Amino acid sequence: MNLENLLILAVELILIYWAVTFLIDWLGLVPRSQEASKIAKELENGELIPLTVEVAGNTYLCYNSINKEFVCQGSDLDEIVQHFQARYPDKSASIYNGDAGAVAVLRAQLTNKRIKL
Repeated sequence: MNLENLLILAVELILIYWAVTFLIDWLGLVPRSQEASKIAKELENGELIPLTVEVAGNTYLCYNSINKEFVCQGSDLDEIVQHFQARYPDKSASIYNGDAGAVAVLRAQLTNKRIKL
């Protein structure tokens, strides 16, 4: 798949997401919390980067879940946060998906340390 096709696919997925979200809100099927609204707005504005995490040896590799660009890497959550903030000082990130074991380990570190990522 070339870059143009990936971009078209991403736009289509975003449009489908917003159409479904609008329909759910309009029909009142699921009450939308303020936190969910805030997250959706941050994603739309590019203020929040959802991360896909992979593991290679002892290193966690983080990619933008939307455009698949490399974002940062680290041996633990502290290093990931440090490298992410150095590259994107005005943005926040959320571990979205990826290697199930890596995601579980990093989420446990997040819970134990209460680091905002």
